[in-house]
Amino acid sequence: PVLKATYGVMVYQEDVMAVTQALAGFTMGQADVLCYTIRKKIKEKLDSQKVKFVEGCLRKGLHSDVIEQVWKDFEPFARYGFNRAHAAIYGVIAYHTAYLKANYTIEYMTAVLSAEMGVPERVAIAVAECRRMGIAVLPPDVNESAFGFAITPKGIRFGLGAVKNVGEGAVESIIEARTSGGPFRSLDDFCGRIDLTRCNKRVLESLIRCGALDAFGPRLAQLGRLDAVLATAQREQKDRASGQVGLFASLGLDVEIVAPPATSGPEASRKELLSWEKELLGIYLSDHPLQEVASRMGDVVTAYLAELKEEEEQGLVIVACVVTTARKHITKEKKLMMFAQVEDLTGSVEATIFPRTYEATAAVWNTDEILLVLGRVEKRDDAPKLLVEHAVRFSEDGIRDIKRVLEETRERLAKRAKFVRPAPAAEPPAARPATPLAPVAIESRPTELVIRFREALDYERSIAIFQRIQEVLKDFSGGAAVVLELPRASGGARRVPTSFRASVSADVAEAVEREVGKDVVEVVLPQR
Repeated sequence: PVLKATYGVMVYQEDVMAVTQALAGFTMGQADVLCYTIRKKIKEKLDSQKVKFVEGCLRKGLHSDVIEQVWKDFEPFARYGFNRAHAAIYGVIAYHTAYLKANYTIEYMTAVLSAEMGVPERVAIAVAECRRMGIAVLPPDVNESAFGFAITPKGIRFGLGAVKNVGEGAVESIIEARTSGGPFRSLDDFCGRIDLTRCNKRVLESLIRCGALDAFGPRLAQLGRLDAVLATAQREQKDRASGQVGLFASLGLDVEIVAPPATSGPEASRKELLSWEKELLGIYLSDHPLQEVASRMGDVVTAYLAELKEEEEQGLVIVACVVTTARKHITKEKKLMMFAQVEDLTGSVEATIFPRTYEATAAVWNTDEILLVLGRVEKRDDAPKLLVEHAVRFSEDGIRDIKRVLEETRERLAKRAKFVRPAPAAEPPAARPATPLAPVAIESRPTELVIRFREALDYERSIAIFQRIQEVLKDFSGGAAVVLELPRASGGARRVPTSFRASVSADVAEAVEREVGKDVVEVVLPQR
């Protein structure tokens, strides 16, 4: 356990460098590159280093079991790793935050929202959590909101500082005017009292569109009046600044005439109102199709869509989502599959439904359908995608069905992970001779397992698929060399030998093709 350092990152780094030099023959520079990828948690680069590490260890004569065990000690640090003192204080912080959330729930969630105010994705996750717990998150209101999120008798009020295009200076001007003169009574009153040098037209339009001035009338009607109201307010503020006063003020009568709120007038469509909220607040706040089932999500949902980037690659998740768009696709094998865009209360992702899954779930992939989706997380270009395993409509029956399929999928993956075919007993753990030392019941020529790609893929897509194939081959160790056959863009194909060894069986072919799709690869077994 040299990798489980107790005294800090530098000690851990020195140990890893020593291990890689001793076991794989790495130079100081190569060992430092590997440590850098571990320290920075760059999983893609760490995977690319594995080939070099394995080949170096094999040249040193290490058994594959030893190599795999050492690498397994490396891998957790690609996700997140630190020393025990760090882990201990994280445990204390986790306990404190859990206590606050359980005993001071609304105060805790208000603090979380204010802390995440500059990151719309994190705000969306926190708002979704509030809804799940039955805490109302109210839209911004110039008569009640502070800069950050605030507790009110009705729930948590959205902070004005979280509205796009509204800066700190503008919010200070609004709060100062409200504190000195009381609540605003109309759009005219609002524009007449705030400092228009800090609140320009863009700020006012943003406040109207996001709903912060809803008490003064329909949003579209207010936008229609804004230019005239703003011109009047600017003129009055200019007159006051130059010392000019009105007729009543000159007579000693402090009479203020305020236009009443425009309670009637044209209003934008529901779709446009929600679009404004999404643009300016980062979320759908006043309405969302999933709100009607938000209280039941906690019984089945394991992740929000905005959290998928933090999930492990190929990790299983259940999400509740709405289908926004869906398009069918025909594979080279003339089978139907689908690409769908799905969203929840926190964000949206692309979902890929391969032919076998699409055949079983085709009826549910309709626009605006509320679904429970079981899928595996795929990460590419920092944008997670969902590879769908199963999908059902959100209902009590659907909840039971998706939970059942989740357990079945976990059991299937667990059985596959335990199914490891041992290497031939005649092969020693160290360097293996090129030909058998004695006649045995296998072919005298090298046996190859060829994984043939059906079309040329870009670099990043290829790497992602190689990693998934590698994970499958771990469960089928054997004596056959694994060769990748990659098509060239100009025609023909090139063969890429790998350091992996696998058993030769239909089980291997089925597992690889099921993992990455028959429309992506074909596994060619050697002729017996």
